[in-house]
Amino acid sequence: MSVTCGANETAIAEGVSAKTLAVLLDMQERTIRQYARKGIFVRAGRGQYLLTPSVRNYVRELRETAAGRGGNELDAVDENARLRIAQRENMELRNAILKGQSIPKDAIAPAWARVMRTIRTNMLAIPNRARFRLQHLTAQDVETLDEIIRDQLEAAAATDTPPPTEGYR
Repeated sequence: MSVTCGANETAIAEGVSAKTLAVLLDMQERTIRQYARKGIFVRAGRGQYLLTPSVRNYVRELRETAAGRGGNELDAVDENARLRIAQRENMELRNAILKGQSIPKDAIAPAWARVMRTIRTNMLAIPNRARFRLQHLTAQDVETLDEIIRDQLEAAAATDTPPPTEGYR
């Protein structure tokens, strides 16, 4: 059925079924019911919807969502921008690695572990070396040096900030 609305406008019958609306808008009938619960599709009766206001509301909802005002809906523009930023950062990182300006963490971690073990071993050897070179040091002095060095190494391992330099006298 058609109803004349204006000079050259023709509207399809106001009460269309959920199936008809679903076919027209290329969506599932379940989606039609979800939009009806949100108030976007206007019910005309049981399983019937007012076509013109429903389509008009649906188009407005799509515009609002595309403009980023669609409530909890994902903003396609923002999501696309985030994706492009992530892709650019990934490409910049790959280029830096290829140019030798950056080294992947997995490639450098074993070397840094060896360096740190060497530093730790050398630091722990200081008290005994000091006792050998400074004959006047007592066993208590050597033990104090060992305690200070171990405390500093533990503090350095526990945080990214430098270990404290005060508190030892």
